[in-house]
Amino acid sequence: MQLALALPAILLYLICTQQIWRRLRNRAIGAPVPCGRDIALLWIGALILHGLAIYTGIVSPHGLTLGISQALSLVGWLVALLVLIALHSRPVENLGLVLLPFAALTLAVETAFPGSHVLNHAGDLLLAVHIFISLLAYSLFIIAALQSGVLWLQDRQLRNHRPGAILRALPPLEHTETVLFQIIGLGFILLTIAIISGFVYVSQFPASVHPQQIILFSVFITSWVIFATLLIGRWRFGWRGRIAIRWTLSGFLILLGAYFGTELIFTFLS
Repeated sequence: MQLALALPAILLYLICTQQIWRRLRNRAIGAPVPCGRDIALLWIGALILHGLAIYTGIVSPHGLTLGISQALSLVGWLVALLVLIALHSRPVENLGLVLLPFAALTLAVETAFPGSHVLNHAGDLLLAVHIFISLLAYSLFIIAALQSGVLWLQDRQLRNHRPGAILRALPPLEHTETVLFQIIGLGFILLTIAIISGFVYVSQFPASVHPQQIILFSVFITSWVIFATLLIGRWRFGWRGRIAIRWTLSGFLILLGAYFGTELIFTFLS
């Protein structure tokens, strides 16, 4: 069942990516662009199929199966969903060139390597809520990392006085920077909630806490400090440009290594 949902979802993601590329390329050279409504329909169709595939992979009669492959797929789905929602008010269509193939890849990984970690009691359900909020924060910081990449590309071309076709197809640099900090601000709020929910879980179910969860909490706090410093620097000292890019990527890489790195290590050792 999951394979029958995953294959058309992956195909729709890739077709949508190709249409976005055509749209941005044609906009840069002044040619007619593909209809945005058609892209949105492809995007929505892929999300629906991907969501159903995740549901069939996670929900079982024994509880919730949430291994690293399901978590990765859920991140891919959330990222694609958040960018689609943002398209209604922000020009972030260019992020789909990377995020949609990423979502397709995460779905392929989940289908090929299903997890076996079952959550089936009250403590596990609280942990599942904590994990979902954490993954939502991850998704926003993935978008922020890619947005900082776009900001770096724009900043580099402007400093080198080479405004090529790619730069002309993107929104103004100031707008890219504003969107970046809006994403970081929302992700920071969710990361804060994730840390609080994690401490609640530890206080209520101390016997269920595993060593990798302790590592995750400590790295979460480190990332929280990094993003808090960036937001304070932006508000108090007007940090922008390359400073914002460096701090964003540092915090994101720490978060990335925190979850998936520790999961891989403990999965290998177990």
